[in-house]
Amino acid sequence: MQQKRQRWLGIGIIVLAIGLVFGLGFPLPMVGEHKQGKIALNEHVTLPLKIEPHTRVVLLYFGYVGCRTICVPSLSEIAQVFNTLSSDEKKSVVFYFVDISKEKVDSESFAYYFHKSFQGVHLSRDETLALMRQLHAYQSDALVSDGDVYHTGHLYLITRESPSDLFVLKSIYFTRPFDTQNIITDIQKELL
Repeated sequence: MQQKRQRWLGIGIIVLAIGLVFGLGFPLPMVGEHKQGKIALNEHVTLPLKIEPHTRVVLLYFGYVGCRTICVPSLSEIAQVFNTLSSDEKKSVVFYFVDISKEKVDSESFAYYFHKSFQGVHLSRDETLALMRQLHAYQSDALVSDGDVYHTGHLYLITRESPSDLFVLKSIYFTRPFDTQNIITDIQKELL
C-alpha cells in the first residue's frame, strides 16, 4: 500500500512539474490567440542585427548547427515559406538563423544549406540572451539526448515601422510543424 501511494505521489509530482514548465516556459499572451499555432503581439524590440533599409519583414529563429530534432525540420518548413513568396516579396523579407552556441561555428553555411537567402548569425552571448529575453525565447545548457540542447523552436515575425528603424514583434509561431500557409499570409499582409 505504501509503494502504491508513493507511486501515485511521484506521478502527481511529475504532472505538476510538467504543468509548471509548460506554464512558465511560454509567455502569457499564448493563452489568447493560439488557434493557428501563433501568438499575435505588438511589442517593440531592438535587433542587434544589420538590417537592410528595404527590409520590411524579419523572420528570426534561434537554434544551433547540428540540431537535428528541431532546427532541421523547422528550417526546411521556413524554406518552403520562402519558396512560395514572389520574387518581389522576397526582396522585402529576410530570415535570420541566430546561433545560440557558446562557440562560434559555421552558422552561415548551415542556414544557406536550407535556402540561399537565409542568413546565419552568431551574436555575442550577451546580445543573444538579451534578444531571447525580448522575444520570450529560452534555452537550457543542459543536454537532453544525443547531444541536443533544449531550446525554443519558435519562429518570430518582426516588422519594420516605416520610415523609421523601429521594429515590432508581430507574431510568434510555436506549433510544429509550422502552418506555412498562415505564415505566408501574415507576411503578405505586412507587405501590403
